[in-house]
Amino acid sequence: MHRIPSPSKISRGNTAPARKRLLILAVLSVAFVSDRAATAHGQSASPDTAAIQAKITSERVALGKAIAAHDPAVLSRYWSPALIVNGPTNTIVSRSQIIGASIHGGLNYTSLKGNTELFTVTNGTAILMGHEDLVEADGPRAGKHLVRRTMDIYQRSGDDWPLVVRQATFVGFDATPSDGPAAADYTPSAPSPGTAAIQKQIEANGRAVGHAIATNDFATLEKFWSPSLVVNSPGNRVLTREGVFQAMREDKLKYSSGKVFPDAFFVVNDLAVTMGHEELVMANGPMAGQPLKRRYTDVWQKTGEAWLLIARQATYVGIDGGAVYGHPDPTLEPVSVATLAQTTAMNGSPEDIKAIEALVHSNPSDHVTEDVSFTNIFGTVRFGREEFIDRHKQIGQTFFKGTTAKISVTKMRFVRPDVAVVDVAGELSGFQKSYPGLPVGKDGILRNRLLLVVVKENGAWWITGFHNVAETPEI
Repeated sequence: MHRIPSPSKISRGNTAPARKRLLILAVLSVAFVSDRAATAHGQSASPDTAAIQAKITSERVALGKAIAAHDPAVLSRYWSPALIVNGPTNTIVSRSQIIGASIHGGLNYTSLKGNTELFTVTNGTAILMGHEDLVEADGPRAGKHLVRRTMDIYQRSGDDWPLVVRQATFVGFDATPSDGPAAADYTPSAPSPGTAAIQKQIEANGRAVGHAIATNDFATLEKFWSPSLVVNSPGNRVLTREGVFQAMREDKLKYSSGKVFPDAFFVVNDLAVTMGHEELVMANGPMAGQPLKRRYTDVWQKTGEAWLLIARQATYVGIDGGAVYGHPDPTLEPVSVATLAQTTAMNGSPEDIKAIEALVHSNPSDHVTEDVSFTNIFGTVRFGREEFIDRHKQIGQTFFKGTTAKISVTKMRFVRPDVAVVDVAGELSGFQKSYPGLPVGKDGILRNRLLLVVVKENGAWWITGFHNVAETPEI
């Protein structure tokens, strides 16, 4: 057991304020299209559909390069000004927020591969569904193989087919930020009278569909579901309308309870879109009786005087949806609700991740154990809380005096539920004069990498290992 300081020993006078981080990292990425793209109902694509798919494929390749290069001009061209995304962090974001995240260094991947499972065009609206295999380059999930289910909706504008609606939801874990929605959370504009009337109609349609599913009323569903309906389903498979009907006949859409929580509603040309999450309990299957949550996006299209559902994605949050229906994804670690609590503990609970983030952005002298080990950028090793505090007071009053620090967590991994290793990148600027031996760059910035070992004792996180090195050119 590590010795932690008593409350009376903790200094409160020089606690640095926590910095609020922008949490739209990896909100959206446009994947590269795979070679085997399915078409609706398993049929061959018409010449028009094939030409549209080829055009969108070329745009997606250009977007992939633009994301890697953080090129806002290309992103602005192929992402509609009206673009809204039900994002991987389980928040709703707009085009401007996504481009802002990219400009500020977000959307970084070691690898990213899109797998198109279906492409179709319904009354001038192109729909692409599938999944993405990716590895994030930074953040707490860096280096891990991840999968997310995706739905992309495109509409023509001049010679281009810009993206207007997207959902991307991770499979197998909950990527919601530890402190809730992102700092720049999506705020919908005030609805016009026309939009409000459409929303009222879509809500009525949704209630009728919910009742029809509960009663296996196929005739009513045929009134509200387009014959061309395609669904990126909770079971991580793309289904046509008939495929959904078959699942109903097999009693796979039976729920003990269910509630819908809309987060956003908007109208784009002839489309009305609802995004949010659903909380439900399955009535049968491997996870019957367990409370589950899933993100959803419903896309309705005006057809004559009616609004018909043409596309939907619903993906479980924090769990492999395939396992809910008895066909878990073989590329993922098997996860069940029974083991979800243990998995969450080893990945770090949202509360623990938030607490460690706050610790990193605070005064470290307030959060070190009595037996902390400390290695500074010169390689000098010290032990114990008192030596740690004394040395930080010295540097704060001499060569670090008046400087400004920028720090960010680049990786966090939990060795045990009560032990975590945290990698931190830092920059220090504003030096009042130069000091011999201090590795400050020509731009006046000292860049460092910090490795922290933190332990949880008595409900709080403490630093027990503090290893600091300066960034210098690698030989």
